[in-house]
Amino acid sequence: MIPWIQADTETSHIVDSESTNRGVIRASLVCVSGPDLGRAFPVAKSTVMIGRSNADIVIAEGEVSRRHAKLSAISNGAFQVEDLQSSNGTLLNGARITRPATVSVGDRIQIGRTVLVFTQHDELAERVERMQRLEAMSTLAGGIAHDFNNALSVIMFNLDVVAAELQEGEGRASLEEIRDATTSAIALAKRLLRLGRPESLPFAAVDVQELATKTAAMARRRATAPIELVINVEPGARVLGSYDELHQVLFNLCINSIDAMPKGGRLVIAARTVKITSEEALARQLLGSGTYIELTVTDNGCGMDAATLARAFEPFFTTKSRDRGTGLGLAMIHSSVRRHHGAVDVQSVVGYGTTFRVTLPVFGE
Repeated sequence: MIPWIQADTETSHIVDSESTNRGVIRASLVCVSGPDLGRAFPVAKSTVMIGRSNADIVIAEGEVSRRHAKLSAISNGAFQVEDLQSSNGTLLNGARITRPATVSVGDRIQIGRTVLVFTQHDELAERVERMQRLEAMSTLAGGIAHDFNNALSVIMFNLDVVAAELQEGEGRASLEEIRDATTSAIALAKRLLRLGRPESLPFAAVDVQELATKTAAMARRRATAPIELVINVEPGARVLGSYDELHQVLFNLCINSIDAMPKGGRLVIAARTVKITSEEALARQLLGSGTYIELTVTDNGCGMDAATLARAFEPFFTTKSRDRGTGLGLAMIHSSVRRHHGAVDVQSVVGYGTTFRVTLPVFGE
């Protein structure tokens, strides 16, 4: 089984999160002034470097030295901040520090023009807030698509009227191009409508082994570079859902992974039974605690940085060129999984790869 991965910022490699999460320090720095206003920087290890480059927390402004300050954990969960002989100094609550100083919740650390407030990091609240934001964006996209679809219906109706009145050769070729473009726009509007409108799907038992095998075979044919494709599914794993829609979810995830490995690589589709606690169910907005199937798609491709990762499921957000994607793929996956009363999330390390994790209710539970 491929482990659920996360970045080990001390050693910059992929590690098993079940072993590292026990030691995560629950603190963060929230930017309240400067170019990164509103951004939160989780403190995920015992020593965090702050600077303009080659730092754990990068502050993009000229008044900040390359390695400006250091935040370190000391005894009993407390922290201290230290200036690293920066050109403009480091201020704590408005006073310049010349030696390591203890930092408490609510203290302000100023680096150049940037002010960072030290606070507790509530990962549960952050995940719930992110999920709610995605749900709100999907609802908004669906509402816009509804009005857009109505306008397109009027356009298509009038195209038919005009086409009936035109003689052969009187601009009919141009009219057909308009019709084709309108048809494509209607298809796009329908995809958007599915983001914001839960659909009643015929659910049944879906064999995950069969789903993974057939989907992998289709995805392999799309690859233009050598791909080592591994399937590691727990025997007898079954979920409750729509086979066709879950096939599309898995296929799109596989294609994303293949795109992230333009020179080839390793793609692993895995599934196992997991027990979800009440706290974890709340964090992922699942129906409740119990038994679920955890389906993961892991590649060793280019990976995503923190900024891309934070927006991965947003409608219309994409790092691909306009001719290669609309930014709806992952948004559609998120919407489909939510319709299945499941959850999808992602972890990635630049240069090492990405794992998408889909959690779905087990059949018969």
